[in-house]
Amino acid sequence: MKKKLINLALLSIIPIILATLTHFIWDVHLSLIAGILYVILFVFNLPSGSFMSTNSDYNIKRVNPHYKAEKQDFNSLNSQPLITLAVLVLLTIASFLIYFQQIQN
Repeated sequence: MKKKLINLALLSIIPIILATLTHFIWDVHLSLIAGILYVILFVFNLPSGSFMSTNSDYNIKRVNPHYKAEKQDFNSLNSQPLITLAVLVLLTIASFLIYFQQIQN
């Protein structure tokens, strides 16, 4: 449980740190870069059997007809990946809302 909380904290904090470094180097909006990084993390944290993985299986099958896709595991969608995805979605929405407020002022 402690490892999962540390993982969730790192997923939340690392984009902010990288966005801060990018802000200091290139003077880009901090919340815009953080929002983009959260979207990337969201895509990489999608559970197996989602739209992205089935789409890539289709593309692989088109190139290699002998490819056998792994069986989808429906038990893998427990509460921890859902919590992680929910936190990433909330952080993404918050980052873009902050960015839009900054550019309006």
